[in-house]
Amino acid sequence: MELQDITSELLSRAVELYLAAAYADGEPSEAVRSRAALPEGVRGADLLGDERFERVPPDVPVGEAERINLRLGNARYPHMKLGIDRVSNSRRYVLVVDAHDKHFAAMVQEGERSEYRDLLDYNARLQRQIERAWTEAALPTFERYLRSRLTDLSGRRAAEEGR
Repeated sequence: MELQDITSELLSRAVELYLAAAYADGEPSEAVRSRAALPEGVRGADLLGDERFERVPPDVPVGEAERINLRLGNARYPHMKLGIDRVSNSRRYVLVVDAHDKHFAAMVQEGERSEYRDLLDYNARLQRQIERAWTEAALPTFERYLRSRLTDLSGRRAAEEGR
C-alpha cells in the first residue's frame, strides 16, 4: 500500500487484531487504549503525522520515514509496537510488529538471562501470531507484498515466454 492508502479504518482493524493477541487474557492500559483510538476518516500523512506515531528517523516528514510506529505493548512487555514499514527502494508500506526487545541484551545480568530469553520467545511468538492474523485478514503485510511481487514476476515471465 502507498502512504495515501493507509486509512484510520485499515489501521483500526490492524490495531484490533494486535490488541486481541497482545492482551488475550486481559485489557490494555488506559494509555494504550487512548493511543489505539484512531480518529475516523483520516488517511496518509494526515493520520500518521499525529503525535501518537513515532517516526524513524524521528525528524523527517511522514512521507520520508522508513518506519512509523504505534507503541501498543503487550501483557508482558510495554515497548512492543505496531510498525508501518517502507519497503526498501519503494513508496510502498507494510504492517509489521516490532518487538523492540533485543537492545536490552547487553544490560541483562547473568541471573536474568533465562527470564530475558523467555520474554524474547514470548514476543517472537506473539509477533508471528499478530502478523499471521493480519495476513489472514488481507491487511498489507510483508508476506502479502512478497506474494504479490512473485505473482507479478510470474505473470511477466509467462507473457515474455508467450511472445
